[in-house]
Amino acid sequence: MADTALVLGGGGLTAYAWQVGVLTGLAEAGVYLTGADVLAGTSAGSLLAVDLAAGAAPADLYGEQVSRTRAMLEVDFTLTMTVKYLWAALGSRDPETVVKRLGRLALAVRDVSETDVLDAIRPQLPVQEWPERPVRLFAVDALTGKPAGFGADSGVSLERAMSATCALPPLFPPITIDAGRWMDGGVRSTTNADLLGDCHRVVVLAPIPKGPGASPDTADQVASLAAAGTRATLLTPDRPARRAFGRNPLDASRIPGAAKAGLRQGREHAERIGAVWHG
Repeated sequence: MADTALVLGGGGLTAYAWQVGVLTGLAEAGVYLTGADVLAGTSAGSLLAVDLAAGAAPADLYGEQVSRTRAMLEVDFTLTMTVKYLWAALGSRDPETVVKRLGRLALAVRDVSETDVLDAIRPQLPVQEWPERPVRLFAVDALTGKPAGFGADSGVSLERAMSATCALPPLFPPITIDAGRWMDGGVRSTTNADLLGDCHRVVVLAPIPKGPGASPDTADQVASLAAAGTRATLLTPDRPARRAFGRNPLDASRIPGAAKAGLRQGREHAERIGAVWHG
């Protein structure tokens, strides 16, 4: 079993920025989560996991977010796409059925190719090969609804694994990996924190604690980890942070405010999170 894991959630541009701010605020207080034995991410959290595994310092990433000097991937998730996603997500009270419905939505995407997705994701990567440090990038097979955490030992290229974890339907089609067609892990859970049960101490950052409908609540997943003996804690955006996010997580103009809100929360919660992290 790994000793420590940092779990980074999905949620678009503001999610990435807020988590960078949190990690910077924690580091200022002497809580260095980036030294985790496992860096696990879903969607936007996956990009941050790889950034950190490749050696980026939170303070440097924070500076990029506040000054907007890093060009983040900007996409237009239209109203029509939103309606389609919510129709699939709200169509059942059973989480597994919801994932299968979203899988069908992903498989129906025809106007964007897998190559288009790879071409969009490639420039976002800080490195083209898997970092030496262990990472897990969560995606879900659109054909079966089963999740997986891709890493260097998965036999999959970093570019393809990252594209899979960011393949949100119906914006992008699922990515072919072996016999599967893999989509954004956020369709199952915004953090997939329940998949870190093999770690002794886990800190979960959840910019969006719960997806729509039957999607599991990250707080429940963290509670389940704790009940099984894992020392686990969760940080989510407070009300001022949610106001900083705005209603559109893909609104690039909200990036600096989200990062600053994360910095404040990191400073405020350093003692609580440090108590778990330092055992």
